[in-house]
Amino acid sequence: MKFAKEHQDWTVEQWASVLFSDEMAVKLFMERHVKDYVWRTVDEEYHLHCINYERRPIGTRMMFWGVFRKDKMGPGVFFELKKGEKVNSTIYRDQILLGSLLQFWEESFEDIKLPIVMEDNAPVHKKVCIPVREALGMTVLSWPPNSPDLNPIEHIWSYMKEIIARDYTDVSSVVEMQRIVWDMWENLTDEEWNKLIESMPDRMAAVIAARGGSTRY
Repeated sequence: MKFAKEHQDWTVEQWASVLFSDEMAVKLFMERHVKDYVWRTVDEEYHLHCINYERRPIGTRMMFWGVFRKDKMGPGVFFELKKGEKVNSTIYRDQILLGSLLQFWEESFEDIKLPIVMEDNAPVHKKVCIPVREALGMTVLSWPPNSPDLNPIEHIWSYMKEIIARDYTDVSSVVEMQRIVWDMWENLTDEEWNKLIESMPDRMAAVIAARGGSTRY
């Protein structure tokens, strides 16, 4: 609610300056369950008791990172992890923040006066990453925790996962799955997802109307 009120007057042009980034978990033989059904009254659509926030275990996974802004899809990369290794703030700093994200941020100055970096409140984005952003002079968007409905890139992840679960559940090779995901990302056109950026003012209004609760986004 606090975030929505602070940004309720932001225009689409202002949101167009934001570089939205996030990570997506991909696993082999992935099944996609997008709906849970509950008994409810008509006015309880987004009631907390009717929404399942439980995180489901997803097993062994590959982590894919991507970034985009209005009129421009950015790079998408898989984290390079050793067996049993998980993404932490040092790995994120070395492989993403000082790599693909830095490159996309610098390139964005060609079109945007002041690019704003958006990362969620995941622990991997903190610790050793904070002084790096400060040293680089990055302008960052302070993001509220537990708010995937506000991050438009989540819609891109959902789109990609639906395709993976529909067409590639028989893929057993990590290398092949990575190639499939890369190909999907590379084939996303620059203007294809502008509607997500254009929806940001409506998202802020919806959060305020829901008093900080869940929305249709």
